[in-house]
Amino acid sequence: MIFFPAIILVLFLGILSVLLLDKRFSRPAATLFSAIALAIIIIMFVYYLSGRTANYSETVQYISAFGISLQFFANGFSVPLSLLAGIVGLAAIIGGNPLQEKGKVANSLVLLFEATAIGLFASGNLFLFFIFWDIGVIAAFFMISYLGDGNHLNSAKIYLLYSLLASALLLFGILMIYFYTPIRSFSISIIEANAQMIPLGVQEVIFVSLLIAFMIKMPVFPFHSWMQSAYSDASTQGSMLIAGLLSKFGAYGILLLFLMLPVARTYAPYILIIAIASAFYAALNGIRKDDLKRMAAFTSMAESAVILTGIAAFSIFGLDGAVYGMLAFGLGIALLFLSIGSIEFMFGSKHMSILNGVVKEAASSAYSFLFGVFAATGVPITAAFIADLLIFIGADKSFGVLGLIPLFSIIIVGAYLYYAINKSFFDTESSVEIVRYETGHWNPSYALLIFSILALGIVPSLILGFR
Repeated sequence: MIFFPAIILVLFLGILSVLLLDKRFSRPAATLFSAIALAIIIIMFVYYLSGRTANYSETVQYISAFGISLQFFANGFSVPLSLLAGIVGLAAIIGGNPLQEKGKVANSLVLLFEATAIGLFASGNLFLFFIFWDIGVIAAFFMISYLGDGNHLNSAKIYLLYSLLASALLLFGILMIYFYTPIRSFSISIIEANAQMIPLGVQEVIFVSLLIAFMIKMPVFPFHSWMQSAYSDASTQGSMLIAGLLSKFGAYGILLLFLMLPVARTYAPYILIIAIASAFYAALNGIRKDDLKRMAAFTSMAESAVILTGIAAFSIFGLDGAVYGMLAFGLGIALLFLSIGSIEFMFGSKHMSILNGVVKEAASSAYSFLFGVFAATGVPITAAFIADLLIFIGADKSFGVLGLIPLFSIIIVGAYLYYAINKSFFDTESSVEIVRYETGHWNPSYALLIFSILALGIVPSLILGFR
């Protein structure tokens, strides 16, 4: 079965179709190709669960002399994360751009980002991983600079500077792995089998280089400065994809780093300390924000710290929880940014101090935002509850009580968000005047994301059955 090449080919055909067709057909065409890609992912998902495609790889030789191949893995990491990319991508196309301003470019970028994310999560070769990583950087840059608003040009420049640094460090680390591994290859499976032969000092240099690159992308304190403005000034589609998918590039990268390099596991306690610092930094900064997008950005950062805790635990519970967390938090944060975008579109503001009585005029968006908060903070029957449970069981087994500390950052964020939403969105004594009536546009996307969050929260064996 050649699932991943087929998915990526479908999405690139979708990009070509969107660019060639009249702008009136931009969204229908993008929706069709994204839906086809998601259907293939679901078929692959079912095949995987049936045991017929467990842990298989798809390889096409590219530059054999240098160990470069177009290699894709289908396993317990790549399939769930590809499902995340398919769901978030389709939701962004359907609901993310009501007026279809710059629709051809916007929908093409969403399809490109979706293909990039799936390619990166399934990459079995570090050369391919790097290519998809950089394509994602370019797509996100244009989502901020070309499609964004506010101070979007400056935000895009800051984002690009950080991304170029991360890409340089990533390339340096990959080349170091290639030249110092006895069997020179970019294949992740070969590197995993032979990385213990890399000298310890070299492993440490590689580890630090790749760790910083991935921490920038997540983002994690203190490499997060690009995040707040980029998330806030990107288009709604851009915010959904950057927070829901791009940040998972970094988390997935750190997971691979722990799997590939033996030295990484000796630094796990220090990674936990970074996760704790990042979690509380995000929580304490998030509760000070009036801008809903910036608040959601710091919520995403706190979630990234929780995922990092699971990876650092490096146990069955921790790793399963980290992958489940990438999936769960990716869906939840995409729902948050979509509902914020819809509220800003209808009321002309994303500031909580202004948005009183939203529920009166935009009930579906108000309740979807509330559900997004539930999903982000791990309320029972949401997918994040399963993720948090697995991560903190793993962290407790590996680090003891210290491993449970990041949990309190989520409690802080959740308590403030519930209070603030109740005081603004659901206080109907006074209400903000609506600017545009477009209340039904986002409902299909809300339904897709909420259904996915609930399905994975109620039936976790859909994902956990893979391992």
